[in-house]
Amino acid sequence: MLGYHAANYDAKIIQIGNVCEDIENNNTRDKDSTLDEKCDIIYYSSNSKGIFAQCLVSGAVLLLLTGGGMPIGYSAILLPQLAEENGTMYADRQLGSWIASVHSLATPVGSLVSGPLLDEIGRRGSLQFAAVPLFVGWFVIGFAKNISCLLIGRVVLGFGVGLMGVPAQVLLGETADSTLRGFLTGSTLTFYCLGIVIIYALGACFTWNIVALCGTVLPITALIALILIPESPAWLVRRRKPDKARKALLWLRGGNVQQVDAEMRILEARMKTDLARTATTTTSRLGQISSVVSTLLDPSVLKPLTIINIFNILQLISGTFVIVFYAVNLVEDIGGNRINNYLAAVITAITRVLFSSIASVLLLKINRRYLGMFSAVGTAFASLVLAGYLLIQEESSIDVYVVGILLLAYVAVSSMGLMTFPGLMVAELLPQRARGIGGGCNFFFFNLFIFIVTKSFPTVSDAVGITGIFAIFGISALLEAIFVYVALPETKNRTLQEIEDYFQQDNLLWITRSR
Repeated sequence: MLGYHAANYDAKIIQIGNVCEDIENNNTRDKDSTLDEKCDIIYYSSNSKGIFAQCLVSGAVLLLLTGGGMPIGYSAILLPQLAEENGTMYADRQLGSWIASVHSLATPVGSLVSGPLLDEIGRRGSLQFAAVPLFVGWFVIGFAKNISCLLIGRVVLGFGVGLMGVPAQVLLGETADSTLRGFLTGSTLTFYCLGIVIIYALGACFTWNIVALCGTVLPITALIALILIPESPAWLVRRRKPDKARKALLWLRGGNVQQVDAEMRILEARMKTDLARTATTTTSRLGQISSVVSTLLDPSVLKPLTIINIFNILQLISGTFVIVFYAVNLVEDIGGNRINNYLAAVITAITRVLFSSIASVLLLKINRRYLGMFSAVGTAFASLVLAGYLLIQEESSIDVYVVGILLLAYVAVSSMGLMTFPGLMVAELLPQRARGIGGGCNFFFFNLFIFIVTKSFPTVSDAVGITGIFAIFGISALLEAIFVYVALPETKNRTLQEIEDYFQQDNLLWITRSR
């Protein structure tokens, strides 16, 4: 993979010239070609220097994402310690649900702010800005003396996590080759989950306040690393900084001048089209708000946003984030005192890292849709079998090894697609001009629904029991599998331009697409 594979450049430059002409003339709406027919329009493989440069960019971004995963898993180790009545602070089940979920209540606010921020200060600048509240939030929690300070710290952390979600996916998507894009954007979940593993492991060894102070390390380290990487070339072109954009592309593509020239032509052509569209909309609608609404209602934006949000809702009802937030409590509900709850939580987190890593590699080899359907069906199977086993077995006769295997199977298969795809879809499906506002809106609703799910979990669990909870997970995962089959487009080895053109046509459901 690290060899120099780019060939036949003259032919490709001609093809790219035709693509640029289509973009500038806004002809893509009238094209009848589909993603299936257009997969060879522009195809490059970076040399080893380019791949190494792209990996360095992803390394800086993933370092921050690891730090962003730590607050997600923190409630799982915090709440059991606060439930001990002889501790320094005490929180009952209902107050604990607020401590767990208030993080997700603040995250949508950060997501909304990240949209305009993404366009104003850039992708890299937005990530640097996000590192600040991540540091401050952990610092506040580490020195908290009461529940109010804990809640404030959780809110600040949630805001920081919301800020970084969209810029991370967009920066990786805009700097990576089409052949590497799935692997690099898919790896975000792996490192996000690595942060959860770290927090679980620290929680098994230290008290909650020491763990919080340890959490300040990664945001500072990531902030330094982000200074050393370039800004997104696409954003630099839109800000009319072509020289800086070209310099960044030369580094990202390993000095391949022909490839850089081709990509610059496409970026500049797309910028002209987008600016013309924006100027027309702003003049006719008399206002920036109307321009934003017009952008969101554009078919190439509205259709992918609809697909992403439906996918996210079904994914969350499938229990993916409930397991993260309430790992220790869930293990205790299932196995009682026969299982070391903290050890079990760490094992589930390690499993999540392992299989999300496998998913990142598989994204290089197999179609997105196949992986998504496999993950959804596997999640449904593991959930429903576990629910059935818990239903027919008396509590005293439950085999903890059977339960453990089924729970790990659930975590493994859900990590391979259901948890990987939301960020990947934002990076691939949304057009460049709408990645800021569209990505911000998407992450707003995603995290708002995380709050609803995590806040309501204790109430729903009391009403239907642990058996009913996993039955709900399984049914939702089955619906997710059907939705992936019906609606999710295949984007493997497709350029971002091809994907945008697909949604400009009369395509919403993949199974009824123009052929």
